[in-house]
Amino acid sequence: MPIMSISQLYQQTIKLHNDNPVGYAPDFVATIEEEGYNPSCGDELTLSLCIDAQGEISPIGFTADACAICKASASLMCEHSLNKHAQQLLIDIEVLSEAIRLGHDIPFENLYCLGQVSRHRSRINCALLPWQTLAQAIRKSLRSEMEKSNA
Repeated sequence: MPIMSISQLYQQTIKLHNDNPVGYAPDFVATIEEEGYNPSCGDELTLSLCIDAQGEISPIGFTADACAICKASASLMCEHSLNKHAQQLLIDIEVLSEAIRLGHDIPFENLYCLGQVSRHRSRINCALLPWQTLAQAIRKSLRSEMEKSNA
């Protein structure tokens, strides 16, 4: 069996997650919804999720009118985020965003293929839109929880 190049792995993963996205069209009642928009590509994404009392994400899903890279990235995000602590995800998102923007290796094995996006500068925002939208949703939720505890 021939060894697959990183570029081939990237293309295969994007196709797989675009064709069969994890978390697409969620069928649960979300406690948090956040919309994201990428004006450079026209991608639109609505993220739906719940954060439990321990701060873990479960469940998470999305709907999108978006390019294959954005949709695949959202699918990978759903896989990566499920049952993870919201605070840790904020760190993961920062690390991932920096690695993609600077063309560094992605330190998360399940997201390694996203590193290839940095070779296509015009597609970076497509790949990062779901992650940025998740970060916004988490921050809003944390602010809301702090406001409730201070009231």
